[in-house]
Amino acid sequence: MKSLSVVIPTYNERKRLPKTIAEVEKYLLDNCPDSEVIISEAGSTDGTVNYIKNLKLRVPLRLVIAPEREGKGMGVKRGILESKKDWVLFMDADNSTRLSEIEKFVSLQDEFDVIIGSRYAGIVQKVKQNLVRRTVSRLGAFSVRVITGLGYKDTQCGFKMFSKEAAKKIFSNLSTEGWGFDVEVLLLAKKFSFKVAEVGVSWSDAEGSHLRSGQDSWRTFLEVLKIKRNVKKV
Repeated sequence: MKSLSVVIPTYNERKRLPKTIAEVEKYLLDNCPDSEVIISEAGSTDGTVNYIKNLKLRVPLRLVIAPEREGKGMGVKRGILESKKDWVLFMDADNSTRLSEIEKFVSLQDEFDVIIGSRYAGIVQKVKQNLVRRTVSRLGAFSVRVITGLGYKDTQCGFKMFSKEAAKKIFSNLSTEGWGFDVEVLLLAKKFSFKVAEVGVSWSDAEGSHLRSGQDSWRTFLEVLKIKRNVKKV
């Protein structure tokens, strides 16, 4: 594995973050010594920041704190623009896709600039998701394909990796603050002619997820309409 930055956006993740961080640290020590972890914090009120500040990891750790409460898109952007390694991956703090899934990406690094995890691509991945969320997610993915013309089965999986060049170019132009930012990322990748691979990954619902299927999916749908217009102006 080439040198890697792992970006984890957080908001009130004090209960779930310790397990995720422990697993990320172990994986990086065993498989990618030239690595760093960047936690992009968005105004937690549950002790997440103090927990992070007191962490003593065996891999370099940086905490990036937003000046005010911000959406996930801006949190990921802030962390990725701080990254220093050859490749950068963002993943969810709830560990719904474990870092070890990155092994499915390694063989594609020489051919692709952006590699995205997918809950629905291929037949080997395992997806544990309740029926309601799965249905809403599928309908959302279909809507995105219709509106944007993007052919990916899953734009919203929170497990995506970028070469340094692609990461800086895409995220320096990212404007979407909320959950729909993944769509803008992929539209920008297409606009800048970066090569994108979609790879099936194991994924499971995490207890206490901040995503509320109906409300946030509808919000994402509205964002996608706006995103399509904005990307044309870049």
